[in-house]
Amino acid sequence: MAADFNIQMQLKNDLWDFALNFYQQPGIESACLLLQDQFGLSINRVIYAVWCGCQGEKTEVGVSDDADQWQFEVAGALRDIRFRVRERKADCGALAECYDKLKQAELACEQVEFAMLYQQKRVYMQSKGSRSLVRNNLESYIATANVEVSPELELAIGPILSALNHYL
Repeated sequence: MAADFNIQMQLKNDLWDFALNFYQQPGIESACLLLQDQFGLSINRVIYAVWCGCQGEKTEVGVSDDADQWQFEVAGALRDIRFRVRERKADCGALAECYDKLKQAELACEQVEFAMLYQQKRVYMQSKGSRSLVRNNLESYIATANVEVSPELELAIGPILSALNHYL
C-alpha cells in the first residue's frame, strides 16, 4: 500500500541546508557510508538526528512512517538501481551518463525524504544544541534500527561527533 504523499512539503529548508553542509565536512561522507554499508543505518536518519540535536531538539521515535516508506519504496529502490548501473558501467563506458543522472535523481529523492523528516514532530528540549543531545538522538535512532552498539560502531560515529565542534 502506497503512503499518502499528498502533503505540503518545503523542499528547501534548514535541515536540507544542514545536510548538504554537514555531509561535506571532512570525514563525514566516509563515516556515513560506513554506517550505511557496515551497520545498515540510514545516512539521512543519522544526519537528521545530528541536526535535531544541534537545534536543541529530541527526535521522536516512530513518527517517520511516510519518510521511512519513501526511503524504502523510492529512494532505496533507486539506489539499488544506481548500484547495478555502477557495476555495469565499468564494462560499458556509455552508461556513465545514465549513472550520473541516477545519482541526481537519488539526491532529489533524498531531498524529498529530508522534507518529510523536517516537517515531522520533534520535542523541544533546550534553547541551544548540545553534544549530549546529538548523542542521545543517535543512540535512539540506532536502537530503533535494531543495531547493536559495538566498539566498531562507536568508532564509526567518532567523526560525526568530532564535526559537531563546527555546529555547537
